[in-house]
Amino acid sequence: MTAVHHPQPIPDEHWQGEELATDDTHRYLWIWQGFNIRLIAIPHGEAGQWGYDHAWCYPQDPELVREAVEEWHPDVEDEPSGWHKRPTNPVRRAPRRDEAPHYNRPRCVHGCYIQDGCRTINCPDQERTSA
Repeated sequence: MTAVHHPQPIPDEHWQGEELATDDTHRYLWIWQGFNIRLIAIPHGEAGQWGYDHAWCYPQDPELVREAVEEWHPDVEDEPSGWHKRPTNPVRRAPRRDEAPHYNRPRCVHGCYIQDGCRTINCPDQERTSA
C-alpha cells in the first residue's frame, strides 16, 4: 500500500485543491480552508465524491504540506507530520503501524506527542495527562 507521490501536484476541480499522492485506499489532496491548509484523505470510488475520511490542518504553507506528504509512509505511519489540528475522528490507523511504534505514539489534538507535551496553551489532552 505504499503511497505514490506525484512529482507535480495534480489539480482537482471537484475539491478545488491539488492531489499530492495516492495509495490503494485514498487520494491525498490539500485544499485552502480559511486560515489553514487542510490535507484530506479521500477514499477512492463513489464515497470520495461526497466526503473524506481523515484530515489534518497545517499553516498556510503549501510547500510544508507537500514535504510532509513526501516524507509520510501511510502504510506504517498513522498520520503525516507537522499538522496542528486534526478535524476528523477517529484517528487514522496505518495497516502496518506496529512497524513504526515510535512514530505512532498517542498525539494530542494539536499533533504533538502527548508524552512530550503540547505547544498549545490549555490543550485538553495535556490537561488530562498532567492531572
